[in-house]
Amino acid sequence: MDILKQSLAPLSDEAWQEIKSAAKQILSSHLSARRFASISGPMGWDYAAVPTGRLDIPGGQDKKGVVYGIHKVQPLIEPRISFKLNIWELDNLARGARDADLDQLEEAAVKLAEFEEKTVYYGIKNASVTGLKDVNSSEKLQLPGSIEGLLSTVSEGITKMMDASVTGPWTLVVSPALWKQISSHFKGYPLKLQLEKLLGGPVIMGHFIEEAFLVPSAAEDINLVIGQDISIGYESHNEKEVRLFLTESFTLRVNDPASVIMIG
Repeated sequence: MDILKQSLAPLSDEAWQEIKSAAKQILSSHLSARRFASISGPMGWDYAAVPTGRLDIPGGQDKKGVVYGIHKVQPLIEPRISFKLNIWELDNLARGARDADLDQLEEAAVKLAEFEEKTVYYGIKNASVTGLKDVNSSEKLQLPGSIEGLLSTVSEGITKMMDASVTGPWTLVVSPALWKQISSHFKGYPLKLQLEKLLGGPVIMGHFIEEAFLVPSAAEDINLVIGQDISIGYESHNEKEVRLFLTESFTLRVNDPASVIMIG
């Protein structure tokens, strides 16, 4: 039996199908980094760490004898969030219902997406993950005082990337507040279309960020390493409710800091 234990859940095939479909819909609309980062995997549950290609040579060794090094690795992170669903409500799906209450599932999916996104953009120090915000802090650009100045700022960022031999097309990931300003700016030619023409790629919203990030649209040097992709597992149940969980395992590696410019 695998770690997800789905076969133990008292759920119909229709219920599982609806649960997975609802989770996928929420996750796909909230995971912005997967739209530009290169994806390695999924490698499976037993893939626990990424080799960095470097050795740590402990001090105090007798250089006249055998000298050893320890391989450096970057461990994967495995988040998990539990949620409960009403069994009777899920049984209604087999009866043809199309409005089952999946609110707790949807809330859990948003929280898992937030965890992955914040890990990518802001990092987790004790997991050896440096977020996009900090990998290239010396090239940080300031948001302009008015939305009209954003085009010039993005152009400056693209110039910096080209000077560092980072090629386009590019993607601009923006906060919800900035997305609202861009989408509602219609003086003359819409600002969003002007930006996308300059970028050669899309402007997308990052639901859980407060800044903007300029990255290549196919960012080979921003690598999201996935052990187990996002999955739903079974924990327990009683006569009324089933307790499930959402989980994954992943880490982030940025091989070229010049491939990220934060605007904020």
